[in-house]
Amino acid sequence: MTEQTKKELEISVIAWLDLYKKLQGEIKELEERAADARTHIEQALGDDEVGTFQGRPVVRWTRVTSKRFDVQEAKKVLDPVIFGFLSKESISRRFTLVTEE
Repeated sequence: MTEQTKKELEISVIAWLDLYKKLQGEIKELEERAADARTHIEQALGDDEVGTFQGRPVVRWTRVTSKRFDVQEAKKVLDPVIFGFLSKESISRRFTLVTEE
């Protein structure tokens, strides 16, 4: 495990941090309201693929087919050496707010 580097933040950055926290809360609330609105629309649409208002389409269900590589299944059927050869490790940074618990 590597040692984490630390930086003392300036007061102006703390103001941005406070704004970020506030906006994240507002985003969460808006996402919940949007999900509720979508649920009502989906219920109204039912099994129909297109919903209209005054004769014009305003919402539609679109069928999408996709294929994805199943890593768990590949681990089961591939030789570990081959799986290791095909695997690629990546490193990224994750931004998280520290919460007081």
